[in-house]
Amino acid sequence: MIDSDTAMDFPPGEGPFAPLRDQLQDDHDARLGLCTALESIADMLPALPGPARIRRLCGQIECAAALHFKRADTLLAQLARGRETPELTDLREQLAEMHAMDSVHGEDLTAMFWDSIARGSVTRPGEFGYMLRCYFDGCRRAIAIERALLILLDPEEDRRDA
Repeated sequence: MIDSDTAMDFPPGEGPFAPLRDQLQDDHDARLGLCTALESIADMLPALPGPARIRRLCGQIECAAALHFKRADTLLAQLARGRETPELTDLREQLAEMHAMDSVHGEDLTAMFWDSIARGSVTRPGEFGYMLRCYFDGCRRAIAIERALLILLDPEEDRRDA
């Protein structure tokens, strides 16, 4: 298991939030790559990749819940400090709920992966495909909201991406 509290300790950078912002972009890239990999698995069901690939994917899903979601919530909370509005608070709370839901979907998904590997086949490919799609669609929605909040809270971010 990843100790996500120690992973939050970054050296100072260009600004007080630059290291977290850079890590958040890396997190987005990693999560989008994971979503693409899971989408390809959904498309190939009932076949599955080998156990080593499954183990790596399950580790990535676990990392998203243990580290990526926490890092996004931490950065956005720091950027919002002193600038909270009811709408912003509501949006950040919705994002935290999405992260919690994605974490649960991820746990269910890893259990289904390991069950399928242990059985030697996918017993319910339709259900498994639905679970995969729920997870990667949810992650992509959360990333879109994280990016929108980052631009809203830090207008310089929009110029950096251009």
